[in-house]
Amino acid sequence: MTLKPTLATLLCSLLLSACGSGNTDDLRAWMQQASQGLRGQIDPLPQAQAYQPFAYGAFDLPDPFNPIKLQMAKKQNAANAPDFKRPRELLENYDLDKLKMVGLLKRNSMTYALIRTPESSIYRVQPGNFIGPNFGQVKRISDTELVLSETVEDLNGEWVQRETSMYLDEQGQK
Repeated sequence: MTLKPTLATLLCSLLLSACGSGNTDDLRAWMQQASQGLRGQIDPLPQAQAYQPFAYGAFDLPDPFNPIKLQMAKKQNAANAPDFKRPRELLENYDLDKLKMVGLLKRNSMTYALIRTPESSIYRVQPGNFIGPNFGQVKRISDTELVLSETVEDLNGEWVQRETSMYLDEQGQK
């Protein structure tokens, strides 16, 4: 059984009109009552201040970013710079965290520290030898510690000395 198009149109419009008709007077009355006391208030804009130009009076001061001044400061700090012309020692090719102090050797009143490389080779060092990439020079060797003085460049390009220690690795002795 098929319905004719006019009958289908009439049926749809009847259904839609039934959905739309309703008594909404109570809703409208509540909305009017709830919005009676509401009035928005906007704060006034702040007063604009007159522009006052700034007089820059530091034209006669030296420029802190002058490259010539920076180069002169670096030359003055060259006293702390490491010796780049010195031939590098073998243990300077390793980072300090890759090297292990595994023992001591005392010979003719001289104390040597035994250093193991990642390839498991053992080298002996004495005060004055260099270790690590930061120009670390061995200063002292004790029974449990090797003290280095490293020369590193800080953020300002200045060479500074810092003290670093390597401690005896007791597991490496076994």
